Amino acid sequence: MEEELRCFICKEFYREPVLMPCGHALCRACAVGLQTHVHENDNASAVSHDFQEADKASVSSETDSGVVCGSRPNSYAGTPATSTYTTATFSIICPFCNKQVYLDDSGAEGLPPFRVMRTIVERFGGVSVAPPAEEACQMCEGERRAAVVRCEQCSVRYCAGCRDAWHPTRGPLAQHELRALGTTCTDHGCTPVLFCNTCLLPICQRCLAERHASHETQHLSSAARLHKTELSQTLHQLSEEAKAMTEYIQLVKSSGDKINVYKKNIESCEELENQIDQACAEVTRAVERRRDELIRAARNTRSQAVAGMRVMTSQAAQKLREATALLHFSIEALKESDHAAFLQVGKILSVRARDTASNLRSSLETPPAPPALTLDIEPVLRTVNTMNFIECIPPGAPEMAVEACAARGCSCTLAWRAPAAPRAVRGYVLELDDGLGGPFREVYCGRETVCTIDGLHYASLYSARVKAFNGAGEGPYSEVIGLQTSPVAWFTWDARCGVGGVGGEGGLVIGSEGLSARAAGWQPRVALADQPLARGLHYWRLRIDHYDGDADPAFGVARADVARDKMLGSDALGWAMYIDGSRSWFVHGGAHGGRAAGGIAHGSTVGVLLDLTRGTLRFTVDDRPQGDIAFTGLRGAFYPAVSLNRGVGVTLQPGLPPPPDLLDIAGISIQ
Repeated sequence: MEEELRCFICKEFYREPVLMPCGHALCRACAVGLQTHVHENDNASAVSHDFQEADKASVSSETDSGVVCGSRPNSYAGTPATSTYTTATFSIICPFCNKQVYLDDSGAEGLPPFRVMRTIVERFGGVSVAPPAEEACQMCEGERRAAVVRCEQCSVRYCAGCRDAWHPTRGPLAQHELRALGTTCTDHGCTPVLFCNTCLLPICQRCLAERHASHETQHLSSAARLHKTELSQTLHQLSEEAKAMTEYIQLVKSSGDKINVYKKNIESCEELENQIDQACAEVTRAVERRRDELIRAARNTRSQAVAGMRVMTSQAAQKLREATALLHFSIEALKESDHAAFLQVGKILSVRARDTASNLRSSLETPPAPPALTLDIEPVLRTVNTMNFIECIPPGAPEMAVEACAARGCSCTLAWRAPAAPRAVRGYVLELDDGLGGPFREVYCGRETVCTIDGLHYASLYSARVKAFNGAGEGPYSEVIGLQTSPVAWFTWDARCGVGGVGGEGGLVIGSEGLSARAAGWQPRVALADQPLARGLHYWRLRIDHYDGDADPAFGVARADVARDKMLGSDALGWAMYIDGSRSWFVHGGAHGGRAAGGIAHGSTVGVLLDLTRGTLRFTVDDRPQGDIAFTGLRGAFYPAVSLNRGVGVTLQPGLPPPPDLLDIAGISIQ
């Protein structure tokens, strides 16, 4: 855990740690040393970001080019707000992730203190971390200690010792109000009691009334418990991956032991050198020179293998140390009693733990087997200068096992046979095109001869080929095989769009089979399918199981990051048809148009025809066209979507053939 407690810049235990917007920590002095002034001509480009777009992404997103934030202490836990400031004075490039942070006049001095880090450093680092001036006791002499209370009448902060010595709760001071200190609202100086899930900020009651009335909030302790539970679950996953990494290191070490045994056999020349001596005894001095070359090649192969195993062991051990440090640090963070302080970093630690667990899982590769070298001595006299080990000859072309290859839905399974002996094979490279006759790309590299590929496009013909490789290089490709994915997309509602149990107020309830959906509140909620559509012609229906006249359902498609708490089509990431009992409108980006007569009732069906070849979207009611073409120019990946509120229940019917009347109108033919 010590790696988590030391500053990346000064390599010492954190002193006055501050929290960067990207989620990393620095000593306050180190942060001040890293900051640079922003020139006036850079201000426009630094501050004129589209804040509406910035609000859609987390400040810790790996795709962000930079982070803009104000320097108010304790002010950020999520995305930047447009009202923070208008001019950037300083900027800092995070040494961990290289993200650029823009700050106002306060600079790094205004970054919020990292209370969880400070507590853990004091507990385990053996270092007394001086609190920032705004949190220090005002009565301590010499080294300052953190204040625990503040007298509202005296306007003085006291640590525990100074409180007992200078402000006893008796006599004339008994009537003074001593307020416990912790995280406070920077705008009002009050203790936060709520957590805004929209802004990811601890807030007080005045903040709720002034700026967060329409946001989703919950009690501070409940939010802390929820984030601690999420972090605990992620840490359990990280712990399992760390355990797997430990076993992996042992596996690599055991493979290294086998190489050492092989090394002894080579150095003692027990069998390989006997073979070489017997062969070289039959030829001239040229054969003897070749013998020496082969012995050196064998020893070099062993040395390279041993060095490779050491590198793999070192890399795996380093990853395990980093994961273990994060694991112990996060466990200590879970003990934080200050809910607001924990919420400042809880989500960040969850993301880091999840990413670390994923990285550990992805790095567990089977160690390469010790090299097996066999000398080919048959053509000794005639081809003495070409004598070599079998693995020094590239392998032949693998043979596709056509009978075992198959495509199902949007995935395919490919199998092949090893090249003919005696050439050795270390592994295979499988390549697949894009389903449109484009260039091949590598999709698998390993020793297995069977591979299943998921996430392909529907209604696409993919081409695949495979080649083998060993220490001498790569062999030729196999024959190319074609696989046709399903022409019809089958999907269900993504269970993550719903809520557990009988459903909470304002949420969606997704049926156990993933096809039915209903809303539990009046606020519209969006449900997305569990997989996107990016190619082909697709038609699906939604049967209206329940409907009353006050409901506002909308049907259509959306991008993955569409707003989930608004009617579908209210933002630029949704394309929908809003319909009631007598008429309908097409909605996109908050704009309505294409009004058409005819509505829905209990038992009606609303159909959606998505033609990604032409980039169009049409709708039907009871399999009859509802209006003209709703939208054109659709390109990319889209999720089937619906927005519901109380009074509406639907059942999804995917993978249907489009109505012939609709195809005739659109001029589409189905082969």
